[in-house]
Amino acid sequence: MSSQHPLDMYKVPRELVDVEAIAQELTRYLKITAEDTQYLSYHATERDRLIAELYKHPDLKPSVAPSQFVQVGQDPSVHLIPVNAEIDRLTPPKTLEERVARLHYAAAALMVFNQFKIVYGIAHHHDLEMQVVRRKREIMDEFYDGEFVRMFPQLEQRASDSPATTTQARLQVPTPGPSTHHSGVPKLVSSDEVEQFMHNPSTLVGIQFVHSPPHGEGEDEGEGDSGAWEVASCTVRKGDKGVEHDYHVLLAAFGGDPLPMDEAEVRYLLQYSTFAT
Repeated sequence: MSSQHPLDMYKVPRELVDVEAIAQELTRYLKITAEDTQYLSYHATERDRLIAELYKHPDLKPSVAPSQFVQVGQDPSVHLIPVNAEIDRLTPPKTLEERVARLHYAAAALMVFNQFKIVYGIAHHHDLEMQVVRRKREIMDEFYDGEFVRMFPQLEQRASDSPATTTQARLQVPTPGPSTHHSGVPKLVSSDEVEQFMHNPSTLVGIQFVHSPPHGEGEDEGEGDSGAWEVASCTVRKGDKGVEHDYHVLLAAFGGDPLPMDEAEVRYLLQYSTFAT
């Protein structure tokens, strides 16, 4: 009788881990979700209508949790190959409807790829996983400082119009996260950074934090979710109060699939977090 763990089938042997290829595929999804989320924010009314229409389709799931698409024991490529084909077909988007659809496909692919190719695939090679994280940050830094601002020049204008210093002004442009250290000390997420992240939620995806709620916070809020965490995906939908964001958050303390969270829960995590090393 085999004692193999069900997740062992996804583990990639060390010599077969291609750090660059993994980082490039991961950031492809991150770039698409960032671009489409930002673009659609300028067309909120039509976006909300299209999202509501999209999720009326019986074959589309409003949740992008990876377990909705791939069960443990299944090959994630069965989902990723056709979804990547759809993303390619919709790139570049010609209409708002195509952009909403592409965002949905990319967010779902991001979740599946992160869960099966990284969390299950290479997390047991911690040093290689960290190489992927560092390379991802490099790629996304270049993207947000270059291509993203060229696509949305109003963001650069907004920063240049501010009387703040150059460093402060740069924070007005969505980035994958400010510097994680200052003089060797883990950097707290400031209240301004919390607001920036909540205003541009797609920029949260993939950034690693450490949550440390103050001693004495209630058990329901503070104790169970202490430790490392990151937003695996963020999607927009039409809610009772207008546009709402649904987050799926990986909490190291819980492991397994990302947990669904709302904006208030993510804000709470950010308020008592530092940027991970």
